[in-house]
Amino acid sequence: MREIKFENGVLELVGEFDYKLSKAEIKCLKSLKAEALNLQSLSKIDYSVAIFLAKTYDCPKLINSNAKFDKIFELVSNKPILDMKIPNLSQLNLIESLGKSFLDIKVNLVNFCVFLGEFLFNLIKIILNPLNLRFKELSNHFKDAGIKAVFIVCLTSFLIGIVLAYQGASMLENFGASIFVVDIMGIMTLREVGPLIAAIVVAGRSASSYTAQIGVMKITEEIDAMKTMGFEPFKFIVVPRVLALILAMPVVVFLANGISLLGQMLVCNWYLDLSFMDYIERFRSSVELRHFWVGVLKAPFFGAAIGLIGCMRGFEVSGSTNSVGDLTTKSVVNAIFWIIALDAAFSIIYTELEI
Repeated sequence: MREIKFENGVLELVGEFDYKLSKAEIKCLKSLKAEALNLQSLSKIDYSVAIFLAKTYDCPKLINSNAKFDKIFELVSNKPILDMKIPNLSQLNLIESLGKSFLDIKVNLVNFCVFLGEFLFNLIKIILNPLNLRFKELSNHFKDAGIKAVFIVCLTSFLIGIVLAYQGASMLENFGASIFVVDIMGIMTLREVGPLIAAIVVAGRSASSYTAQIGVMKITEEIDAMKTMGFEPFKFIVVPRVLALILAMPVVVFLANGISLLGQMLVCNWYLDLSFMDYIERFRSSVELRHFWVGVLKAPFFGAAIGLIGCMRGFEVSGSTNSVGDLTTKSVVNAIFWIIALDAAFSIIYTELEI
């Protein structure tokens, strides 16, 4: 309950005056020309109302005040505070938004290059002295990022294999060339689809996991504690994770290829009445082994991109837990983008080299 009393230039405030003032009360206070404030019946006032009164009545004289209210009005009567203007945040137009986006891309690219350089520096140090590599962490991350991802990768690859075989067989059937589904889908699976599907699924699992793990370590100050104790966070946190993905990805891609081909084999057997042995014989005679190596060769690069982006975003976490969620989402999006960009680069290189 609050009340406003005004008499002979003295404004008496009764009750609590805080940010909950109504528009009518604010309008009433603005209409008065008070020279002094009587605070005898004032039980509470916050800084927002104190600043408002100081600005409206130009630092009025206080009557029946106490030490607490004196300190509040003494602080808010400071001219720099009263004259402070908060700039209005204007919405960026299209050109400004595009410019900001390009600057963000540039900053992210520079940060990634710096992070990559630091990783390569630590990797060379470990190659020169392999005993510095923490094999226990490496095996644990290999299990988490590789072995535990096998089921979902294989299931996804199996379903994609079925879809490809169905679509390919139905289209080729129109030209009376259904048997070529083995050649076309087999090559496509080994060169592109198998590695790409495996990398995207692993990116969804591991990039987000790495960012969240490192982000939480940063918020709980575990990384600062490691530095205080003389441990290098990059060597203990980043290198085992990225190396684990580099080693695990070729294995995951190999299994994804096999399961995807199994799905295609089942479809060909059911839809085209092609026996398993005939499928294997056709596949062996028409699909060269180089297509397998072309796909597997890309896997370590995909693993490195996923690991580096996941770890880099984790180190960017700061302040609150909200940033963990934001950067986790960003790391997955970035990892998938760079996987597709790397795949496009490999396709151009392979085509130019006629591999």
